[in-house]
Amino acid sequence: MDNKHIEKQIQALDEWLKNNSDSRELKRAMAVKLTLRGWKYSSITQCLNVSNGFISKWNKRFNESGLEGLKLSYKGSSGYLTKQQKQDVINWLNQDNNHGLEKVKRYLRDKYDINFKSNSSYYNLIKEAQNYFLQFSAEYL
Repeated sequence: MDNKHIEKQIQALDEWLKNNSDSRELKRAMAVKLTLRGWKYSSITQCLNVSNGFISKWNKRFNESGLEGLKLSYKGSSGYLTKQQKQDVINWLNQDNNHGLEKVKRYLRDKYDINFKSNSSYYNLIKEAQNYFLQFSAEYL
C-alpha cells in the first residue's frame, strides 16, 4: 500500500472518529488507525487494552469493507417498555419510595403485561427512577 492511500485511510478514520460517540466503534477505529501509523501490535494492545486478535479482526474488516466494517452490526433488541411507558413507571416509582422488587414486578405485569427474564432489569429500572428523582430534586434545591 502506498503512503498516499494510507494517509487517505487515516483521514477517513479521523473524520469518522470526530463524529462517532460509540466507544466500541471508536476503539476499533483507533486500533486500525494505529496499525496504519505503523504501531506494533504490542504497543496497541497496551494503549487500548485489547488483544492481538481484536486488532487483526478489525484491520481485516476495515480492509474488506472500509468504515462500514467497523460499525456495530448488532443494535440490540427493542425494549419491553416504550419510552412513555418507562417514564410512567419512573413517575410511579418516584411517588412512593417503598417499592420492593415484588411490588415492581407485580405493577409491570398487571399494567403492561411485562415479565423481565432477569431481576437485574427490574433493579435497573428502580435505579434509573432513583437517579431521575435525585436529578429532579437537585434542580429545585
